[in-house]
Amino acid sequence: MHVQRCNLCGNETFHTLGRGYDRTILTNRAIYTLLQCRECGLVTLTPRPTTEAELAAIYPASYESYMQRPQSLFMLMRRMAWRAEIGEILALTTPASRILELGSATGEFLNELRRRGRPHLTGIEISGVAAQLARHRYDLDVRTGQLAEIDLPPGSVDLVVMRHVLEHVADPFALLKYIEYILRPGGYCIVTIPNLDSHTARIFKSHWYGYDVPRHLSLFPSTTLALLFRLVSLRICSIMHISTPNFWIGSTRFWLQALGFGKLARFVRYQNPFAILFFLPFGLISAFMKSSGVIRIIAQRPR
Repeated sequence: MHVQRCNLCGNETFHTLGRGYDRTILTNRAIYTLLQCRECGLVTLTPRPTTEAELAAIYPASYESYMQRPQSLFMLMRRMAWRAEIGEILALTTPASRILELGSATGEFLNELRRRGRPHLTGIEISGVAAQLARHRYDLDVRTGQLAEIDLPPGSVDLVVMRHVLEHVADPFALLKYIEYILRPGGYCIVTIPNLDSHTARIFKSHWYGYDVPRHLSLFPSTTLALLFRLVSLRICSIMHISTPNFWIGSTRFWLQALGFGKLARFVRYQNPFAILFFLPFGLISAFMKSSGVIRIIAQRPR
């Protein structure tokens, strides 16, 4: 589907931010365009994959979020990265709190929360294969579908977690508005997304790892992010810049591929411990300078 108007402000004029194809998992060679709204700044992908066949093609079973590798270096790094986020969730909740993860994949994050004393957990996952893995491996309440398809009463959730989900939806306003509806007054929403204002986005431009064409349908400059949360009546409590080498690694790999250094690019992967060690300081410095590739927003529904 081709974009004709901005989903956030309704404006119909855009400028082209860039073009690209699926360089992450090479599902196809179709060219997609990134349009930025001239009014509010929201970045939107066009054309958008919308049919079941299109979505199944760009989210194959080999998609990283659906892979289960509990003993791998990747999972070790992921669990280390989760430590701070889980600490934040524990500080905002009690053992009686009802926690919903949207985009729960194969359930590892929910399982970690349960291990830390938060038993009232629900996951929603669009991939039936990933949801079934979560149910089978961890005995979790993970439901298949999209949030609007799941019957949740208003004010029934204490905290919603969305880790790298908001950028995958075509209408972020509608999604956050529904989250505001199911949150109890005073409840929290934690959203992790790519940072369009980051060092990596500015340096690598069209080779930025955070574009992840064609899966990322919406991206947000800081001013657009503030507008979005204000429109859905969620108050931003904090924005944290997350130290991660992944966006440096992925962006460098795409840049090397574009220059024709394909053999060298094969070594620049986050599965390679030497690449992780090399780019780790870049991630730390970017986070310290509040310009990291990933940010985490904590927002609250007013009481």
